[in-house]
Amino acid sequence: MNLDTIPQGLLILIAPVNLEEVLVDLLLQKNEISGFTSSNVSGHGRHHAESSSQLSMLEQVAGRQKRVQLMMHASICELQSLVAELKQTFSDAGMHYILMPVTEAQSI
Repeated sequence: MNLDTIPQGLLILIAPVNLEEVLVDLLLQKNEISGFTSSNVSGHGRHHAESSSQLSMLEQVAGRQKRVQLMMHASICELQSLVAELKQTFSDAGMHYILMPVTEAQSI
């Protein structure tokens, strides 16, 4: 099958900082993920305020929670399989994900 015809996707994972190393190790072992990016981000919103027991005192005052964001591009099928594995392995870990189709991606 031609790679140009395989539906591609972008997966964005937003996770607690304490899961960063575990997630990086897991993703580095996946042959279907040729690479990914990670960055430190802050979570804001009503969900964080409602679950204030999970926030430190500083996070409650600041109105944000430190998180790590990982982004990767691969086929939609491979990313869906990865999400299924993450759901099973990290249920109730406080992760959030976004999986969206990619219309175009290439190196310049």
